[in-house]
Amino acid sequence: MGHVYGDSTPFPFDINFIELLRHAIDCGVALLVAQHEILTAVDRSGSVDALRKKERGRLEAMSDALRLTMTAFNSSKSERLRRAASRILEEGRRVIESELGELEGVASGQMSSTRAAVENARDSAYRAVESFILGNDVPPSTVSLRLYANETGYAAQAHVKTPFGVEAVFALAIPSAHDWGRHRRVAELSAGTEVHLPMPAGWISKRVEVQPVKLDRLVISEVAIAPERSLITVRRHARAGDGFQLEVVTDEGEAPRPMLRRLGPEGQPTADPVLEMDGEDAVHLTRLWTRVVETTRDVASRRQVMTSASFDGKPLAEIERPRDVCERMVMVLAPVVQEIARRSGAPGELVLRRDLGQGRREEIYITKAELHEKVLTLPESLRGVFDPFELSEGPRSPRAPSPSEPIFLDVDDGSGDTTTER
Repeated sequence: MGHVYGDSTPFPFDINFIELLRHAIDCGVALLVAQHEILTAVDRSGSVDALRKKERGRLEAMSDALRLTMTAFNSSKSERLRRAASRILEEGRRVIESELGELEGVASGQMSSTRAAVENARDSAYRAVESFILGNDVPPSTVSLRLYANETGYAAQAHVKTPFGVEAVFALAIPSAHDWGRHRRVAELSAGTEVHLPMPAGWISKRVEVQPVKLDRLVISEVAIAPERSLITVRRHARAGDGFQLEVVTDEGEAPRPMLRRLGPEGQPTADPVLEMDGEDAVHLTRLWTRVVETTRDVASRRQVMTSASFDGKPLAEIERPRDVCERMVMVLAPVVQEIARRSGAPGELVLRRDLGQGRREEIYITKAELHEKVLTLPESLRGVFDPFELSEGPRSPRAPSPSEPIFLDVDDGSGDTTTER
């Protein structure tokens, strides 16, 4: 089902971009909330540390002043005065040391609280990105798929590379009733797969001759499908025995190029050269590859949990500025959002239409005001990240919900007082 703009001109992506945008803003708002929490925790910690240093300096000055004051009495001829001065100095030193210890304990507790707040905010940012990519592929994301045999069937992973710097790996769920819920032989996907390979022949001369080799009974042990290169490993058993690894290179605009390499009993490539296949051999292997790609096409969308992720090559779980992810995502999506708005024909709305066939189209829309409401839940200092979407510009759609009351956040500045931020 193709999508078109509101003015009926072709939309370049065959996805529900309106729903993707809604989820992207939810993700972006969560990222900026995490950024706000990190900055608040760090600022509060900084205020507490500055107060700690100030009070520590005063306590140390008090200790010095007490020592200087008692020095005159320590040199007195009166033993009673000297004894009193010594006891005062000792008790004063004990009290000051106790206060210093308590001061450092409070500071240590604040540091622990700050670390916990920052870790919680980072986890929230991680989960927001996970939730977004779990069900949305921002164009032009690339998705690579890997299946590998386990005891009963196949485990699977998807590697998603987004255009806004996030790369994520997802564990995939393959139901037992799915085609790939059990081990599969080559014949099940492409019966009659045969290639001609140089094989040893003759009892005496030990010559090498090109002979037909049937692959039908081999089990598919591993599959790795990427946009430009795929690998399919077939072995005598699901996880053991010799076999072959099929590599298919799919350069844009060119026919698939299949290559074959032998695998030893441990599944490692042998010293034999990699063979670039042609003729009927290439037809057979390309057909097998096509069938594998077709039957696994839906597997990559069965995302279950994000097992790892990075942003610009650094672990997403350790991110210091979730805002950077949001800004990059907005930068990628903004040109599409602006073009949808320009072609929508309805002021204050973003409109796409989906072709249902038989001369019918379904309108998909959202008002800018509805999206802007989500942005308004953020502190005013962070709302500007979404300015490229131009959500607050132009007239308000009559289909927009009534505006909400302003939201105010109480922010603890670390001194025990709170300030209110809109």
